[in-house]
Amino acid sequence: MTPEGKVVALIRARVKEANGEVRKCSWEGVRGAPDLLVLLPGVHAWIEAKAHNGALKPHQVREHERLQKAGCKVFVVYGEDQAESLVSHLVALSRSVEP
Repeated sequence: MTPEGKVVALIRARVKEANGEVRKCSWEGVRGAPDLLVLLPGVHAWIEAKAHNGALKPHQVREHERLQKAGCKVFVVYGEDQAESLVSHLVALSRSVEP
């Protein structure tokens, strides 16, 4: 498994443990879509997963900015440690907004 694949696998596992959903996304005719859509109660976030030494490409930056301008939350994580921290934050946030 690639280093980026390990980051994606960790995100999927942690979100599933929190009873959330993860979708792998690709959009026809659009380059730069974030890798994952994370769905937790009251929290929906796009996540771009990168290896520790990964870098965003210009088309990814442009698409992330478009999503953010439309009000979407877009996060970029570099490596498993950042992924773990972000998912923990999103899970805690979802628990604070659950009815």
